[in-house]
Amino acid sequence: MRRPRTARRLLGSATTLIAVAGAGGLLLSSSGAGAQDGSVPANRSVVIVNGDGMGPAQRTFLQYVSYGPTGPTQPMDDFPVRGALRTIPADPKEAVSDSAAGATAWAIGQKTVNGYVGMDRNGKPAQTLLEAARDAGKATGIVEDHDVTNATTGSFAAHVTNRDQKITIARQYLRATKPDVMFGGGERIWYPKGHPGKIPTDDASEGSTNLVAEAKLAGYQYAFDKRTLNALTGPKALALVQDDGLIKFRETKGYHESRDPFYVPEHELVQKALEILSKDPDGFFMAIDVDETDDAGHVHDGQSLLKSGRELNKIAAVLKAFQATHPETLVIVTADHETGGMTIENIGDGATNVGGDDPIPAYDEKHPINVSKAGKLPKASGPFQIKGDRRKLALDWTTPEHSGVDVPVTAIGPGSEQFAGIHDNTFVHTVSRQVLFGR
Repeated sequence: MRRPRTARRLLGSATTLIAVAGAGGLLLSSSGAGAQDGSVPANRSVVIVNGDGMGPAQRTFLQYVSYGPTGPTQPMDDFPVRGALRTIPADPKEAVSDSAAGATAWAIGQKTVNGYVGMDRNGKPAQTLLEAARDAGKATGIVEDHDVTNATTGSFAAHVTNRDQKITIARQYLRATKPDVMFGGGERIWYPKGHPGKIPTDDASEGSTNLVAEAKLAGYQYAFDKRTLNALTGPKALALVQDDGLIKFRETKGYHESRDPFYVPEHELVQKALEILSKDPDGFFMAIDVDETDDAGHVHDGQSLLKSGRELNKIAAVLKAFQATHPETLVIVTADHETGGMTIENIGDGATNVGGDDPIPAYDEKHPINVSKAGKLPKASGPFQIKGDRRKLALDWTTPEHSGVDVPVTAIGPGSEQFAGIHDNTFVHTVSRQVLFGR
């Protein structure tokens, strides 16, 4: 059970608030309902969106191909504040972050080791933004386009030193952290071995107990396709729908998301999550992960990057529209790291997609058609037509893994002005706490 809510806060007239945070000198200004302690409105909310693997080149590519270099600004960039984040982890051996360390930096406000989920660099659990919001009586949610126990969403609602401990992460969701909304894929984790689950095209179940049944007993409404998702009303809801849409499209002959009743576009999951979470008068916290942008970078697939990036833009548009009618909400769109070392080149510039004389090894042996070969440009990397322009472009890549470049951040809402300039990725946590709690 969640902690009992404090008494309904009295709502005053709209006021302009300025909170200064000690040494950080953090300035927050916003209009909204009066706060119980006189510093932060009662209904402040924060949404963090992770475009996994989305560096500056990925954003530029999506702008050029989907909207044109002089066309309207794409939704993820059409926020009033823009900046950049440094992503280096506190890993003793690696200088490039994985998703677990990147998201945990946002969640707990501390650098950590690659693979650690909701843990500090010493392997100790640390309170996350989601847990702090829950304890303050706010609604909480996580939304994912792959399995909902993925490293990014897990970093806000679980504590393990190995991101692959997905069954443990799911148990912690239900038995400890208890997010009000959990939307994503990966039903195989939630059902015991041998259980057919609800999605016939998903992988075989690999859990140890029936966590779906446990969730229902705990008061969660359950959805597994578009019809049951649309019927959700909350306040507690679990949706385990088809995930890995892009991977299935590449691997399964005849598969297409639009014909799969169990597949729900992530922007629709976000819309339903907002519908449920925004009912809470005390506000909410939500973390969203678009993981397929990262998958595309790993296998050097510009076509999949374009598709998943357009979904990210739909999510950004949904959130900007929501924020327009809920000005007490801070929306942050950024990335945990860049993937693929991607850049944009002219057609015919000799893109080899290699960092040396040897071809890049396959990131995933199941996707050989997308693996770059020395001296050749894969079809998935170009050419791409620039929208509204006669020219075309190609993509080049330097690695099948992550890179350590700074990643863009865009924001709107209370406290968003602080993201102008270059900051450490832990700054996401700093600003989010100030917006939610004034400390």
